[in-house]
Amino acid sequence: MPPYLDAVAASPWILAVVFVVAGLDALVPFMPSESTVLACGVAAAGTGRPHLGLLVLVAAAGAWAGDVLSYRVGRRSTAAVTARLSHRRAVAVHDWVRRLLRSRGGLVIVFARYVPGGRSTTALAAGLVGYPPKRFAWYTAAAVVLWASQAALLGYLGGTLFEHHPLLGFLVAGSAALAITGLAVGIQRIGRQPQRVR
Repeated sequence: MPPYLDAVAASPWILAVVFVVAGLDALVPFMPSESTVLACGVAAAGTGRPHLGLLVLVAAAGAWAGDVLSYRVGRRSTAAVTARLSHRRAVAVHDWVRRLLRSRGGLVIVFARYVPGGRSTTALAAGLVGYPPKRFAWYTAAAVVLWASQAALLGYLGGTLFEHHPLLGFLVAGSAALAITGLAVGIQRIGRQPQRVR
């Protein structure tokens, strides 16, 4: 492990960065939250720092806080958005989102974070359509633990397999994360296709 990476991994600020980046990703959709957690997982494999369990906990806590904040922004905007729904198509989309979250809210909240832009859109939409806050908080908690564990463990695995080449370990872990995202997008597209009438 290069000395500069060791110094960064040992910094007490690294977990604060993970928390902030994971939280902001809910509000600024293209924050590199997963890449940050992957990189820290690679560093943990080579140096033992940050502690893997603590990395998962901090990443999950930051992501949860960001999602809940985005949800609350949606809740506070509900009246204003509803008042402006004058176009028939906008009303239809609003009603469709509400029905989707009522029937499959848990699945949407958990797996939307693997679709590009899905995390921030889902949290905001859940607030806008009045999805129950306790249910949102619990499903989001499950989602962020799953996400943080996957990202940290992929990084750790990449760092372990390529111990003397941490950049290669990061690239392999990142490719695996992209493959999981691609799989999620593919499943989403298959689910959207209309079923043929037999």
